Amino acid sequence: MQRLLLLLATDRPHDLEGVLRDREAALGELADEIGATLRLAVQLEGDPMAAEAAGDARTVRSLRGLVEFSVTGVDNGALLTVVERAAKTLGDDIDWAGSAVSIGAVHEVLPAASDALLLTLAANRLPTIDRSQFHQYWLNVHATLAMSMLDDDNKARMGYQQVHTDEAASAKATELAGAAPTSFDGVLQCGLAQITDLPHLTVPGFADVIMKDEENFADQSAEMFGAFTRTLQAQGASS
Repeated sequence: MQRLLLLLATDRPHDLEGVLRDREAALGELADEIGATLRLAVQLEGDPMAAEAAGDARTVRSLRGLVEFSVTGVDNGALLTVVERAAKTLGDDIDWAGSAVSIGAVHEVLPAASDALLLTLAANRLPTIDRSQFHQYWLNVHATLAMSMLDDDNKARMGYQQVHTDEAASAKATELAGAAPTSFDGVLQCGLAQITDLPHLTVPGFADVIMKDEENFADQSAEMFGAFTRTLQAQGASS
């Protein structure tokens, strides 16, 4: 699976849900055109991300909203055909100079029982390793370590996906959207029914071990971009 992520900034975050709802049908038509699934989300009220990050060396810039297009297969070319039109559909309601755009391959570590809440966090690799080394360590070493610390109940309550950024496609998509140039190497996404389903907050020692291992591949001094978001149920869908 390939995914286009529009990581949105805005000066009017409280208006963003209305903006996305107003443009949902048009964005849905773009998704249908390329056989993609569409997901919309807005920053969770009382988002704990900033408070959690404040306790360590990382700087996390708030993600105010999210527009995603996901397609099956390994070809991300179709996603590039909708970037410019999606950005124009969202228009001046988005601060594109403060937004980021990324395209990459989705690697699912745990299927999500719920994505009512979605933790999305874009990060960079250590400058001493290349992007492929970052992706390999993140998926095959770091994720394995994380899974070894969770019991079946923990695993059942959290979805876990890694989006491994395609540098060339992301640069092109960023240009098409008029977004801020970024160098994110990967985007973490965890689907949750509630915040306490995230093991970082509830499993003793988990956060410390995970953060320590991140020192082996992730640049913790670089600015990250993310938030806990609330996924918007598709209009007309049953509750």
